[in-house]
Formats: sequence, C-alpha cells, structure tokens
Amino acid sequence: MRTENMGKDAVQVHKQLRVRLGQMARELGRELYPDGLPEGTTFSDLEAIAGELADEMARQLIESQVKAQAEASAQERPGLCPTCGEALREAPAQPREVLTTRGSVRWRENRSHCSRCRRAFSPSEPNSGT
Repeated sequence: MRTENMGKDAVQVHKQLRVRLGQMARELGRELYPDGLPEGTTFSDLEAIAGELADEMARQLIESQVKAQAEASAQERPGLCPTCGEALREAPAQPREVLTTRGSVRWRENRSHCSRCRRAFSPSEPNSGT
C-alpha cells in the first residue's frame, strides 16, 4: 500500500476516511456506469479507470492544499533578509507548477525581495526570512 512511506499520521487519516472514500467510490461507479458495468469490461480496464480517478483526486487534493498554504502565507509580512538583515519587501507572486507523480499542480507563489542583496525569496525556500 502507498501509505507505507507516508508516516503514521497519514495512515490514521486513511483509516478515518475509508468510509467516506467508499461512499465516493460507489457514487462515481453509479455515475460512470448508470446501467452497471458494461459486459466485456476487463478487470484491467476497471483498474485503469479507478487509477485515473485516484490520481486526479490526489492531484486536486495536493493542489488545493498548496494553494491554501500560499494564500495563508500571503497574509504574512515579509521578514528580514537572511544574508544582510535588510527588511524584505513584497514582490509580485509568481506562477509555479510542479509535476507530481499524480499530475501537474499549479499555484501562485508569494515572493519577497531584498533590494540590498538583489535576492528574491519565497516561503518554500529555506532561510527565506518569512
């Protein structure tokens, strides 16, 4: 199972959501196959469809959480430059895209800039000072 490298908390969340995931799977099954599974559908076909649905659900979950985190960090004031100690100023947010094992995830990443060092920082960078 994919949870083996996710840590104990992720396994607990999975167990707590198992019932809801089952409900969602049945709802999706009824939507995909309102008259039942078509005759001749192979197990491999069904597994491929289920895998695509799971990947899209995971991608959307990741993207929504990353976007929420970026929006929350936008509320924080820029800190100090970790190199020179100068106050950072806000810079325009930059579009970001990361290709995950589940698909592309996109969001706008907030930036800070040090005019003395001419360096830009984002919340995901270490030592960003924010």
